[in-house]
Amino acid sequence: MFGDFSGICARTSLPLCTLVSPLHDFNTSFPGILPDCYARTVDVSNTLIFQIGTAFIHISSLIVTLMIIYNVRLRYTSVGRKEMLVFYWSFILFTISSIIVDTGVAPAGSTTYGYFVSFQVAMTGVCCWTLFFAGLSSLNFWDDGSVHTMAALFVTSFAVFTLNYVVSLLTFENWTNLINRAETTSLFVLYFIVNGTLLFMYLVCQLFICFVTLVLNWWAIGALCFSVFFFVAAECLLYIFNYSICTSLNHYVDGLIFSTLSNLFAIMLVYKYWDIITFDDDEYIRYTEIVQGVGYKEETQALLS
Repeated sequence: MFGDFSGICARTSLPLCTLVSPLHDFNTSFPGILPDCYARTVDVSNTLIFQIGTAFIHISSLIVTLMIIYNVRLRYTSVGRKEMLVFYWSFILFTISSIIVDTGVAPAGSTTYGYFVSFQVAMTGVCCWTLFFAGLSSLNFWDDGSVHTMAALFVTSFAVFTLNYVVSLLTFENWTNLINRAETTSLFVLYFIVNGTLLFMYLVCQLFICFVTLVLNWWAIGALCFSVFFFVAAECLLYIFNYSICTSLNHYVDGLIFSTLSNLFAIMLVYKYWDIITFDDDEYIRYTEIVQGVGYKEETQALLS
């Protein structure tokens, strides 16, 4: 049923699943939809740690993303540089929130858990929005990196964060009759429909750049296709194959660890794609020894002459 998390939460252990009820079901004695299979916990010094394998992937994601941010900062004159920095910093905040809720730093059932999960949901929306905004910047609809552009990005990102956070918190805390644990349609629309639409629109913008603006840059198209592949694989591993993975591996890990790893690859390839399409924007290109997709030395000199 549209707006119902029951089927999704039965197949995978999303953090929000412990805070919602089946759609229109007001008779449950306690909130939460338990998955059919979930990863084992690890006891370290009398402290239970959930999804420990996924936590290591998240920590690796933080390291890789910081390296990407460093490389993006070096591209002083590339189109969409500041917008991409905002996207990757947003992804870092999302990853930190995922570590907190996935590993049990904020344990399920605590008074603060709903606030942290709401923050994670809100940062998911912000990541999708900032990526879409960065994609639009590559189309030169406005002056990328200008004061007005960055102000618009920050204001709209804050609006997206606020909308997602408020809707999530109202759903989890059961404060209203219109939006609550059993009325999850609003959260469902924001989490899946709106975010999915933003990512699809980003993809359309980049395909237009690859096929029209850059006149078939196959290196860029390849990086973009691989990024889409890993993102789709991550969603399938999480929402379709999670139960099979969990039972096959005797509950030691579930699909979340592989989904997180695939998402990391997708994020890395987004950077690689941006690096390819903005390579010619760098005013220091004449001092490099290679032009991506062209070759070394003589071929590079011929291209630049």
